[in-house]
Amino acid sequence: MDPEENYDLTESLVGGDNDAYPADISMGSNNRNTSPTTRCSGRIRSLPTLFFIVTPMIIFIIVVFLSAALIPTDVTSNSSKQAISLRDSMMQYLARHIMPYDVPNIASLGFQSNGQPKPDGMSDGIVDQTVYYSIQAKTLYPWTDSIPQDVYFEYVVPYAVTNEPRTNHRPLLFNALKDSLKQYERAAIGNSTQSTQDQIKEVVKLINTELWALMGRDSKPIVFKASQTPRIYDPLSVIAYGYSSCTGLAIMLVSALRSVGIPARMAGTPAWYGDPSKGDHSWVEVYVVSNETGKDGEWMFLEPTPGIAEGKEDTANADNLDRDPCKRWFCKADRFNGSTKTYAT
Repeated sequence: MDPEENYDLTESLVGGDNDAYPADISMGSNNRNTSPTTRCSGRIRSLPTLFFIVTPMIIFIIVVFLSAALIPTDVTSNSSKQAISLRDSMMQYLARHIMPYDVPNIASLGFQSNGQPKPDGMSDGIVDQTVYYSIQAKTLYPWTDSIPQDVYFEYVVPYAVTNEPRTNHRPLLFNALKDSLKQYERAAIGNSTQSTQDQIKEVVKLINTELWALMGRDSKPIVFKASQTPRIYDPLSVIAYGYSSCTGLAIMLVSALRSVGIPARMAGTPAWYGDPSKGDHSWVEVYVVSNETGKDGEWMFLEPTPGIAEGKEDTANADNLDRDPCKRWFCKADRFNGSTKTYAT
């Protein structure tokens, strides 16, 4: 087959005008008597057909190329990379600041040493779940944008508050509160002009109001019961038993606030006046960003209020961050004259 026959065959395959090509020009023909004029005429008349076939193909290729460059795939990819980087940073932070009594259980908590795979039959541990939901909170709730990273890592990401038993409570609390906080999610807030400080204060009061009934079992709310530490003071034990003393309730509320990306810590004293016989107390402190700067913040405190769920107090009386500190029952000048030592964790 000579080059001319090749050309004619190609044009025929792509839809050239067959009338311009006598039958003896077809593949396998030995007839060379077709005139150059006829061939030229056939080629010229086939150009419009080629144009209408090739042009859409070129446009399609260009559109596909531009789409690949412009659709949010790269954005999604970047977001995924950022999430992975954030996860790694959180894991590294927790590993560097692990509590001494957690070191023997580092593998069961979910920390992997030197990149070694986890032992056969062992789950990812509670650390992985806690970090995952810390990132989920940042995805869902707008106030997390204003929390400094060092504060977020120290008072949201940790898997425990103090030396309570280590439990996988973060997924439970995060999902339990999700419906109650639907109105505060990014998609619902939109372009709201409400300040971050006001958002946090509203959410804190809402959680302190609803948490105790929400997490209660068999329609019975969680209630206060003295002298339960250390038997019942991790969140899952509090939920299972349905009661705890001030320490367990404080840990429960701190854990719930952290689960939705609000920095919180337990504070208190092990002994009023430095005398264990005078009793102790624990409460909650929340990091609230400044309205002026939108970043800098201060620690404000409140009491867990399970009495709301019991019906002993009106919902309006649920403790909140705006209440005068000296309106709490334990606010007495002589308690804080230097004899009482306090802590926050």
